[in-house]
Amino acid sequence: MEDPELEGDATQAKRDDPDATVLAAPEDPDATVLADPDVTRRVDPDATVLAAPPEPAPADPDDAAANDDMPTIVVPHAVSSAEGPDGIDAMDDPYAPINDADFTRVTPYAPVSIDSPVTSNDKHHRHVRPLAVILVAVALLAAAAFVVKYTYESEYWGGKTLPDVVGKTETEARSTLSPLGFTVSVNEVPSDDNVGKVISMSPAAGTRTGDDLSVTITVAVARTIPSVVGQSQADAKKALYSAGAENISIAYQNSSEAEGTVLAVDPGEGSAFVSTDQITLTVAQPFKVPDVVGLSLSDAEKAIKDAGLTSTVSYADEKGDENEVLSTSPEAGTEVSEGSTVTLYVPAPKLSDPYHIAEYFDIDPADLDAYLAKQGYSVSSTGVFPSGNAYAVYTNGTATITITDYPESADAVGAGAGTSALAGGKAVGGVRLQASASSVSSSAAMSSSGISSVMDACGLSNLVSSCTADTAQTTRHVDKTGLSFACGYGQQGDYVWSILIGSLNGSPTHAIVTIAPKSHYDGIDLSDYGNDLASYIAITNYYGK
Repeated sequence: MEDPELEGDATQAKRDDPDATVLAAPEDPDATVLADPDVTRRVDPDATVLAAPPEPAPADPDDAAANDDMPTIVVPHAVSSAEGPDGIDAMDDPYAPINDADFTRVTPYAPVSIDSPVTSNDKHHRHVRPLAVILVAVALLAAAAFVVKYTYESEYWGGKTLPDVVGKTETEARSTLSPLGFTVSVNEVPSDDNVGKVISMSPAAGTRTGDDLSVTITVAVARTIPSVVGQSQADAKKALYSAGAENISIAYQNSSEAEGTVLAVDPGEGSAFVSTDQITLTVAQPFKVPDVVGLSLSDAEKAIKDAGLTSTVSYADEKGDENEVLSTSPEAGTEVSEGSTVTLYVPAPKLSDPYHIAEYFDIDPADLDAYLAKQGYSVSSTGVFPSGNAYAVYTNGTATITITDYPESADAVGAGAGTSALAGGKAVGGVRLQASASSVSSSAAMSSSGISSVMDACGLSNLVSSCTADTAQTTRHVDKTGLSFACGYGQQGDYVWSILIGSLNGSPTHAIVTIAPKSHYDGIDLSDYGNDLASYIAITNYYGK
C-alpha cells in the first residue's frame, strides 16, 4: 500500500518541474524509488533519468527461501516517517532533520550507471567539439607563427642582418654598423686601388649574425716605403718586395760607409707608392770617378760634387757641343780617395779671341769667366751693379778687360780680387778693352785707317762717324794740350761700339775698345758734344763726365 503522503509529494514535484527526475515509491513505504524513465523522457526527451530497478516477483510469505533471494535495496538519506519527511521531501526544506539511524533499516538498490551529460550526445561530441578545438588550435598556432616571424624579421631577436658597407670609407662603414649594435674591428691591407675604402667584410653582407654582433671590415690602405736606409742591399730589396714593390733599381754612390749599405731610397721612407712605381736604392761604394761624359758642364760638376770629389774645367781643342763634357781625368770608374780632383774637358767657348768683345754677349757668363781664365786673365776686382749685372776686371799684364755697365768710363765699382761675378752667373752689361795699340793691331795709328785696322782686329763693322782731337766737339772747358787721338763709333746689331786710339803727353799709344747695348746711350745728353757720340766718348775717356 502506497504512502499517500509520498505520492502527494511526488505529484506536487512533477507539477512544479515537469523535467524533474522523480523517484517512485517502492514497496517499502519508507524507501525512495526511481521514477519511471519513460515518463521522464516523455516530458524531456534529452533528460538524463535514473533507471528503475527490476520489479521483484510477488513474494510468497511461505517461501522463506524466496524471501531470502530478494535483493535488499539501500536508499540513501531514508528517514523515519515518524520523524518527518523523507530525504526527497527534505529537499524543499534544506533545514529538515535527517535520521541517520534509518539508513540501516533499508536494503539499497543495486548501483545504476548514469550517462555523463558531457558524453550523452554522441553526435555533438564527435563532430562539433573536435572541429572547433582543431580550428582554435590552428588559429593559435598561426598567430604564434606570425608573431615569431614578425619579431624575427624585425630583428627583435635572433641577431641582426649585416648591411653592405663594401665600397664605403671606414668612417662611413662605422656610421652604418655601430648604430645597429655591431662591434666593428678594422683590418688594414696595403693596396694599389680603392685606398681608404672597405674592400671586404666578415661575415659577408646579408648574413644574419645571431647573438654575435662583431664584424671585421677590411680597409685598403696605401702602400708605403719601409725603413731601409742603413740596411744591406739584399735586406732592403726583400723589405721592398714584401711591401709590394715590383720595380727596384740600384744606384751607386761614393761613401765611406760599408760597401753595399743603403744610403737613400727614392721615393723616401714612408712615402706612398703603387706596385708599378720605380723605386731607387742608393747603395754605398768605394770612391770612384763617376761617368759624366756627355753631360753638360753644370750637370757634370754637380755629379762630381755628389760623388764626394772636386772638379776643375779645362778646354780641349776638340769639336763638340758647347759646355758638353768630352772626357775626364781620371777616367770614369777609377777608384780614388775622397775629395780627389777630377778634370772636366769641354770644347773651348766659341770666341775668336779675347779682343772680339762683341761675342761676350753670346755665351754664358760663367763660360766667359772660364774662357778668360784659360787665356791667362785673372780677376783683380769684382762686384755687382745695382742693375744686377756683373762688374769684373780681368788682366793678363798687357791688357785689361772690364765687364761694366759704363764702358765709356774707367770708373770702378768693385773692390778686391775674388770669384768673378761672371762665374756666379751675373750678366754682361757692357765691355771695355784697354791695351797698347800695337798689341791690338800693328797698324793702329791715330787716324781713320788706324780705326779701321782695330775694327778688323776686334771683329767690328758699320762705322757711323769719327773725330780727332782737333775736330772733337764740346762746350766743356778742357785743356787738350798734349792730347792726340782718333775716335770712331758704329752700330752692330743691337749694340753700339767705339774705338779710341790716343796718347796723352807723349805716353805710349793705347787703344780703348767698348761695346754696350743701344739702350745704354738713350738717356745721355749729347748737346754739349755737338750731338756727336764719338766726341762724347773721347772727351769722357780723358776728362771724365
